[in-house]
Amino acid sequence: MNQIFFVAFLLQICFAFDFNKYNTLDKIEKYLATFNSNYQGKVTSNVEIIGKTFEKRNIYMVKIVTRQKTQCGSCKGKSKKAILVDGGIHPRDFISHAFVLYFLNFLKTTQAGFYLVKKFDWYLIPVLNPDGYVYANNLERLWRKNRNPFNETCIGTDLNRNYGIGWNPENGGSSNPCNELYSGPAPFSELESQAESRLMLKRAFIGYLSIQSFGQLWIYPWGFTTDPVPDKSTLDKCAKTAALAATARHEVVYNWRQTSQRATLGGISSDYAKAAGIKFPFEVLLRDNGTFGHLLPENQIIPTCEETTDAVIAWADCVCVEMV
Repeated sequence: MNQIFFVAFLLQICFAFDFNKYNTLDKIEKYLATFNSNYQGKVTSNVEIIGKTFEKRNIYMVKIVTRQKTQCGSCKGKSKKAILVDGGIHPRDFISHAFVLYFLNFLKTTQAGFYLVKKFDWYLIPVLNPDGYVYANNLERLWRKNRNPFNETCIGTDLNRNYGIGWNPENGGSSNPCNELYSGPAPFSELESQAESRLMLKRAFIGYLSIQSFGQLWIYPWGFTTDPVPDKSTLDKCAKTAALAATARHEVVYNWRQTSQRATLGGISSDYAKAAGIKFPFEVLLRDNGTFGHLLPENQIIPTCEETTDAVIAWADCVCVEMV
């Protein structure tokens, strides 16, 4: 037996991951180690380190692919594309990490997941901001930023104001290092946003999903301006398709719109993804609408993940039809 596969097999036996809970970074990383293996003889998964943080933690990405270049169905005749998904750009969004981990398991263990892996290669970053996630777990549950210090008293940058498109602290961010919306001293000043931007430019992604909370929304570029992108109607169609699929599962209503219909925001990841050539970039704001906000109870993890998985399946079908 292949040594890597055997080690991963032992890890799966010895380590039971609980998808009903918000897990610590240590437990998440142990779970991710089980993806260094093959599944069903058809699907290959492996874990890569795409960067390191200020506190020297690894930023892990899981790649799940098949050996097939194309598949039958609505993508027939089109070359196989890749999709990037991240969670935890804001560490207080515990449900975002939980969903990406749930979705990894869905891709790995279900026939419906295998259908998606046949259709697209999947690259998933469950914890984009591990320093912030550890801090939110241990000390300050509603922490939003990373942990890169500006000075002794002002710590961290809001990563979703730090990307190099429309970066402007006065446009939905802040130039105050003590503010939770601090945009950083310059675009891409932060190791985490640098790592993801390198990945976006290195791979030929067709889609990007940044999983966040809260608001029950599928939103798309632009955010830094109210101007529409040239293919707004296509993005709106796929966002609508996803939102309606999410709503249908548990009758929790999701909506969709251009990001700047809520407020203009400079330096956000989905705008950068669009500028980097990713045709279908979205931010997905999970439950709820403010009753619990970022403190979503654990008993809502599975229902949220179920409806969001339905949404991603519908969205992927739309991408498959609409991509050129």
